[in-house]
Amino acid sequence: METAVKFSTKITNILLFPFNGINPFFGVLWLSIISSIIILFVYKWVSSPSLIRKAKNRIKANILAIRIYKDQWKVIILSFFSSIFNVGKYFLLNLMPLMVLLPVLFLLFVQMEWRYGIRPLRPDEETTAKVKYVEDDNISLIPSNFYKEETVVRIPALNEVDYKVKILGKGKGNLLFKGDNYNFSKEVISGLKGNVMVPVRFSSPEVSMLLYPWEPPIRNQAIKWVKIKYPSTLINFLGIKMHWIIWYLILVVVFVLPVHKKFGIEF
Repeated sequence: METAVKFSTKITNILLFPFNGINPFFGVLWLSIISSIIILFVYKWVSSPSLIRKAKNRIKANILAIRIYKDQWKVIILSFFSSIFNVGKYFLLNLMPLMVLLPVLFLLFVQMEWRYGIRPLRPDEETTAKVKYVEDDNISLIPSNFYKEETVVRIPALNEVDYKVKILGKGKGNLLFKGDNYNFSKEVISGLKGNVMVPVRFSSPEVSMLLYPWEPPIRNQAIKWVKIKYPSTLINFLGIKMHWIIWYLILVVVFVLPVHKKFGIEF
């Protein structure tokens, strides 16, 4: 699990290196082109175009039969259940390539969310840092020139300590925490573009880590995780602002649909 997240982070960093520091739309465009190529080849080698086409034709034929023989209830019932059967068959035939694509797309979407779904903090901007502990709520934020603690709220019922923090510096810094006989930190990015922003750092590998690009675990089991809140953002291209996933899906459709017949693919 941890290896998969680390590997996907490194690959995505390499793929997006030429697009660092420019409009993130072009990074999404590049990844959508790569995704489209992968989708086309997976569908070509995993799916069965003839069976998919056959299922689609039978669905159309049954719908047409219902419209033509609307006065014959036996035909309507048989056509209805036949269409339901073929819809299920059509779904299963498309599910096979999707099962191959989903793990890859899942890791890609995780990487894209933390690059394009949120933005770095800005100098003098306030944010919230949350610490989830297993035991020992005697946790405090160590003073630093990079940030300033505004308020702290302790929630014993949730095993949580929340800090309102103002980020003072620019660049990559760390929120520094200390407990009883141990210290830990959480990376914070301020005023920099083209960086992966990791909202959560865990104390040990777990399933939730798949949702976040890899950051070294906290070396203390008294802490479960520490989380920093980054502001959400939209991608602006030609004056149109949309979430990255909308841009991505539109671009994939634009690239795939016009050429899928030439690849011998049926959707």
